[in-house]
Amino acid sequence: MPPPDEWGQVFTDEVLATAILDRFLHHCDVISINGPSWRLKDRLATSDPSPTPPSVTE
Repeated sequence: MPPPDEWGQVFTDEVLATAILDRFLHHCDVISINGPSWRLKDRLATSDPSPTPPSVTE
């Protein structure tokens, strides 16, 4: 998902994107989280570092 500053490209209209973001963020508390992703860390920890391609059987 693109960051909010690129939503104008997604909606093809900067004014529309700004209005949508304004509606979303008007009564919200925005929490900016910096640092490594826990989901990515867990995914990398469980993935095989050297996956082998599947064999083809005929």
